[in-house]
Amino acid sequence: MPRPKVRPENRQRSYRACLACKASKIRCDARDPCGACLRRGQTASCIYSGVDRRRRGQSNALRALNLPEDASLRTNTTNGQLSPSGSPLPLDTPFAVDPRVPDPSSMADPAISVAESEHTLNSPSREKVHVGETSSLSFLFFLRRTVKSFVGSVPFTDGERHHFTVELDSRSSRVQSPQPSPARLYSLLDSYFEATSGILDLFTANEIDILISERPLSQDNTTHSLPNSDDAAALDVALAIGAQARGLKDDQPFSEAYFFRARMMAFQDMLMSQSLGKIRLFILLAFYGLGACNRNSAAMFLAVAAKAAVILDLESSQDDETSEEASTRKRLWNSMRNLDILSSFIIGRPKSLPKSQSAVKPKAYSEDASEPTQSTFTAMVDACTFLDNIVDTLGKNHNILHTPTAEDLLQELRRWSRNLPQSIRQFTSLVPSSCNLEPADRQFLMGSMHLSCVYYFAVILITRPFLVAYLTSRLRGKAPDHLINDPDQASDIKLKNNKVSRISQVCVSSAITMVDMCIKAKDVNFTFGNFCLIEAWLFGAGLVLGFSMFAGEPRKDIEDSFQNGCIILADIALSSPQAQLYYNILINFAEAVTKYRQRVADEMHHTVQHYLDRILVIEPTATHRNVQQRHNGGTQDFAKSWDDCLPSNPELHTEADPGPMLQLPPFQDQQDFGAGGDIQYSAYFSPDFESFDQLFYTIE
Repeated sequence: MPRPKVRPENRQRSYRACLACKASKIRCDARDPCGACLRRGQTASCIYSGVDRRRRGQSNALRALNLPEDASLRTNTTNGQLSPSGSPLPLDTPFAVDPRVPDPSSMADPAISVAESEHTLNSPSREKVHVGETSSLSFLFFLRRTVKSFVGSVPFTDGERHHFTVELDSRSSRVQSPQPSPARLYSLLDSYFEATSGILDLFTANEIDILISERPLSQDNTTHSLPNSDDAAALDVALAIGAQARGLKDDQPFSEAYFFRARMMAFQDMLMSQSLGKIRLFILLAFYGLGACNRNSAAMFLAVAAKAAVILDLESSQDDETSEEASTRKRLWNSMRNLDILSSFIIGRPKSLPKSQSAVKPKAYSEDASEPTQSTFTAMVDACTFLDNIVDTLGKNHNILHTPTAEDLLQELRRWSRNLPQSIRQFTSLVPSSCNLEPADRQFLMGSMHLSCVYYFAVILITRPFLVAYLTSRLRGKAPDHLINDPDQASDIKLKNNKVSRISQVCVSSAITMVDMCIKAKDVNFTFGNFCLIEAWLFGAGLVLGFSMFAGEPRKDIEDSFQNGCIILADIALSSPQAQLYYNILINFAEAVTKYRQRVADEMHHTVQHYLDRILVIEPTATHRNVQQRHNGGTQDFAKSWDDCLPSNPELHTEADPGPMLQLPPFQDQQDFGAGGDIQYSAYFSPDFESFDQLFYTIE
């Protein structure tokens, strides 16, 4: 009897291939343009014949196009992203993620699948604003599809109830620029150096003193009355970033007023002139945009700075390395490159700098205690270089589950980390536990945390595909064929001892270590403000830990780290709407984990009740019941008080209660249910596992 025909939506291969891929006889991903043509720089030759002999599913097409009216999402179909020059953007890797994840019922005709590349967020106090693609979309979509296959519709899986980024309105209002005292100016600058520690090195101490001394003392004088308006505007943005990072209500007028004034000065000459001051100004505008939930604007500002840097040939080293101008050029280039690489993984867009450009070789690590932040910045330049090389290596390898490649990259990262000076690897607080850290200590600690998070992020980037492969195999109850060829090694015990499992544990441990570092910083009275990079890395670590909890990793340290990560995000959420959104998503993820574990427990009970009867039931006394109820109530009150610490924001608030996350029931391994105890899924609960080669690039 012949095998039945596979429906188009169930096919694993692409339904079409471009003419160039057909001629080269290579696999095509059916995108427009496809990944193979993008890698080879032949987007012009990526043409499809337009012939499709299969019958199109009209009902599926209508389902895909008829979006719910009450959903606050507006979707448009895109044919690829364009760079500011109008040419297609080369993807950083052939495994760059397509955020289009339609419902399986609407996949009969990929040509009409709706791309969730543009969203709008309805707000009672604002008009619809654009919410762009982010680099966390692929992993978050994968988790939502996987979780929905097992638990059905829950707040975490209902994508229309969530938004992945917050894009706030940045239209300037006529706010009078306040004139703070010199003491407050230096206090805001301390916060600026803290927020950018290890990432940007744009000002020297002498430059700060000169700019403040030349600053007008009255409100009648404006920035454009100064000799160098770009430098004065850069100081305004630095003050705005400092006020933004602190997140205090009294600082908000300072932050907005300084930013709007600096932005006006940045475009005063309509970019007709390029200078080092102009580059520094737009780098600062981009950093402010990330923290102000204006990621699209931040990408534009950074692109302007990158283009000006290329025009001025900022990368080329000068013969006189000791000159002040050469030092400034080097610091500007490395600062822009750090922000470009790190932000590209957050806002989900290709880097602004050309691919051929590399980092200027910085000076060796300094053990001088008088300039610890300079050593951190030097190490960050190397860390970003490693991060960029990791993406290139994994992309060129065409197999992100290649164990030797992953081990080589991990060893290379470890050798680099062990060469870091001891001053970066260790922080000792000398202030009493009841006192806050000094500004210099906070700046140094923040720089070391930024550097450490980049390292942990790189480790997660390498090992997360192995974690996904291992955990999805646990969910399916067997090892994937392409990972373990020997049938004798497909058991759960053998799989746990496999290299795939061991490398996957590195991913979990990296996420745990990142969260543990932040918790220990909180223990030494470090206050988390609006730190846009830290919140994104913590969210990525939370997704890794949450998936490990969902797939049944019986480790209490994973659950503790997940809770601690939510605690840190709750602190950052007091000054960052994006962090509050991340927090809500993780809380809903914990709710889905609770529901899945309860479902597994119910299924196990349903399995054994046909063969086992309970003979004796012991009822506790009323006193014991009251004690137990008080104990459970105290835990719930703690969970409620934790959630109450968040700022009230009805636009981002969800109905999820963090209580389930704090009381996750113990998980029973599916392998212990016996031959007849496997979970039976209905037609709706059919697990859908994506290929893993699209998951390594994104993390956020």
